[in-house]
Amino acid sequence: MKIEILFPEYANLFGDMGNILYLKACLPQAEFMETAMNDAPRFLSEPVDLIYMGPMSEAAQEKIIARLMPCKEKIQELIEAGTCFLFTGNAVETLYQEIEDGNRKIPGLGLFPFTARRSYLHRHNSNFLGDMDGISILGCKSQFTMAYGDNSKNYFAKAERGIGLNRDTPLEGIRQNNFIGTNLIGPLLVMNPPFTRWLLDAMGAKGVPLAYKDAMEQAYAQRLKEFQDPAVRMEKEGDTNQLRIDFSPKSWYNYLKSKMRRG
Repeated sequence: MKIEILFPEYANLFGDMGNILYLKACLPQAEFMETAMNDAPRFLSEPVDLIYMGPMSEAAQEKIIARLMPCKEKIQELIEAGTCFLFTGNAVETLYQEIEDGNRKIPGLGLFPFTARRSYLHRHNSNFLGDMDGISILGCKSQFTMAYGDNSKNYFAKAERGIGLNRDTPLEGIRQNNFIGTNLIGPLLVMNPPFTRWLLDAMGAKGVPLAYKDAMEQAYAQRLKEFQDPAVRMEKEGDTNQLRIDFSPKSWYNYLKSKMRRG
């Protein structure tokens, strides 16, 4: 079994390389291939059972789009053929039609007809509870973007609590054949043993047991219970990326007075 990790020197934010660490624990005999930015992707020349890419900075997104653009047709072919993909965080945005950054429009690979709109002054942070074919999906979001487009026929999970592509829809992410692209982080596979079981089966590893199965399922059950509790807030309130500074004369007077008291 072969698993390709795309550009891990860039696509490694939010601890989501934990997805790969967990897969290594589940599949100790598998070959894990790390493809660096200057390497040719292995999926171009050989069969791969899973192609993984994690979250990255906005600057890295543009580099990765440029790197993958010559592979566009091959990626489309693999998606249509049922190859497993897992793109987490903002990795999936590289495959969108475009990313809007203020007045800039950054073309993506255009494999999915969606637009991601960045707002650096408004980072969205929240938890997510949703459903994928009867599997409860748990995750977190931490993102500068909201995505827009119709994923009603190919969404990944429907939110029960939390938001989907944007605040106006409960439909989160993309699921097309065995391609999973989602803004959820976690790491997703560590937080969701039932989904990890689904992914392993789709990859052709049906007889492989989940690593640390009892502990993983206990943690999942506890977190599921918490996310289902109406008393648990799913979203951090307010404008979470703005530094609020009071420049009023009274504020500065109180600040200077406190400094003088401390000597």
